[in-house]
Amino acid sequence: MRRVFLDSNVFFYAKAMDRVYGRPCAEVLKSVASGETKGSISALVPLEVANAMRKFGLGRRVRDEVKAMFSLGLEVHPLEASDSLEAADVAGETGASPYDCAHAVVMRRYGIKDIVSADRDFERFGWVERVDPKAFRA
Repeated sequence: MRRVFLDSNVFFYAKAMDRVYGRPCAEVLKSVASGETKGSISALVPLEVANAMRKFGLGRRVRDEVKAMFSLGLEVHPLEASDSLEAADVAGETGASPYDCAHAVVMRRYGIKDIVSADRDFERFGWVERVDPKAFRA
């Protein structure tokens, strides 16, 4: 079974049914829900999704969306204090978002190589393979 880290944009684009990424992201989540793919996230991802939904005017749906995320049987990895420190170092080295750096650091700690994300910034990390949701195959 394929094991992938899911970036927050996978959940948000599926929820908002983004015209480019909505359907591909929904297919990724179906693969996880069916057990065909093992999905992993950090504890930071649900908060990123909640914040994006709030900014998009979907604040009232945040609780239901976060509960739905946890119903998928995802591996949820904690964000440790040392991860935050390392992420800040990586952000300084790469110029990438500190949030993306935190995800990449957690992925490295747990031996997860692949991330499904529409965000090309993940290509800045030598230990991460970004899988575009449009190219995802379980």
